[in-house]
Amino acid sequence: MKSLSVRVTLSALLALSLISASTPAIAAERPTNPAQLLLWLLSMNTQGEQIERPKIDVNSATAETLTQVPGLDRRQALRIIANRPYATLQDLVRSGLSTRFIERLAGLLTVDSKVVERLSAEPSSRTTSSGKTATRAR
Repeated sequence: MKSLSVRVTLSALLALSLISASTPAIAAERPTNPAQLLLWLLSMNTQGEQIERPKIDVNSATAETLTQVPGLDRRQALRIIANRPYATLQDLVRSGLSTRFIERLAGLLTVDSKVVERLSAEPSSRTTSSGKTATRAR
């Protein structure tokens, strides 16, 4: 019984591939082996579903934006924000993330060098109301 349903499925897929053979570009890519043909036809549906997400800048993102990254929870997002600025993604280690976890997030996160330059150009000392200079701990 299973072999009959497999044959029917392969026949239907073969018919679909013959219909699509009218387009020369598709016909040139179409494999001739039935097993490869099945995999090729199944992959046609998923190619259009792959969406490129824009990378999130760790130096300017809000906590809500960072929590949308798969694997980051709110606590981690707040630690990332507290330890800004970052020159590279590997600097996220300062926020308590492991190197391995940072490598997995590298495709989703980025570091904007303009933000780093602007933050490092800010004076690290400021004058208090009493006229004394207070330095910011780094």
